[in-house]
Amino acid sequence: MSDNNNSEVSHTHPNISMSTAYIMIAVTVLLWAISVIIARDVHDEIPLIGLTFWRWVIAIVVLLPFVIKDVMKNLDVIRQHWWTYFTQGTFMVGGGALLFTSLNFTTAINASLVNTTQPAMTALLTWIIMKDRLKGVQYLGIASAIAGLIFMIAKADITTLLNLEINIGDLIVVLAILSYSMYAIGLRKLPPGLSTFPTLFVILFFGMFSLLPFYIGETILVRPVPFTFHTFVIALILAIIVSIGSLALWNNGNRVVGPHRAAVFVCLMPVYSSILAMWFLGEEIFAYHIIGAICVIAGILMVVRNH
Repeated sequence: MSDNNNSEVSHTHPNISMSTAYIMIAVTVLLWAISVIIARDVHDEIPLIGLTFWRWVIAIVVLLPFVIKDVMKNLDVIRQHWWTYFTQGTFMVGGGALLFTSLNFTTAINASLVNTTQPAMTALLTWIIMKDRLKGVQYLGIASAIAGLIFMIAKADITTLLNLEINIGDLIVVLAILSYSMYAIGLRKLPPGLSTFPTLFVILFFGMFSLLPFYIGETILVRPVPFTFHTFVIALILAIIVSIGSLALWNNGNRVVGPHRAAVFVCLMPVYSSILAMWFLGEEIFAYHIIGAICVIAGILMVVRNH
């Protein structure tokens, strides 16, 4: 990362150290893993685009009393930068909606494998858009993390990889990754006038409108969201965990360490998911999980060591 970028980020978040930012990003990915397990558990009873839409709405309602004063005070800033907020909301909500949609057409193994391209995609886009380069050992770290991830997905069996077929669902995953990467890169363009949660509120607000047409389409063409107490509880949990908690951590951590370093932490997803599946679903941990996790963690350490 250039000195100019470091000074800009430090000015934006003077109270967040690099080590704290890395912890925030690691916790973010853990919260994402928890949300995936929840979504998988309820996808048969609740359509996932509708669930995504309503968790964003609930998050907005939850945040409103705490941020309304700051938002009203900074309306001029929001009006001036409305397009930045709108694109950030669209990239975030679009990535989530695309990822959920892809699972209707592809297997979880395929989706996970394609998702390993996110660190490389973010590093490439960061270099193209922001001219922000990594060092040689950091590219090696990205490769190590991706290799460890593929090792876990393939269960140490090369025939698993050879038998994978690319389909429309895999291409949708690529679009989701592109959307998430663009969101991470765009965080540096957010104006400094608003603090963390008012900024989050505005992003969620614009993102909700971006998703609305797709929610209406799902309701008409597929099935509506069942408005039950159970649905509300699930949406509330996801709103607090994902829409508020993880995004607040991700936004702050990402703007400190940079999008390419933050992206490599996404490789922790299957590590977290394996542990959660063992605890909550009674699944077993095998040697390939451990070896893959070691490669992922070693890769992350290589990426973050030079900041």
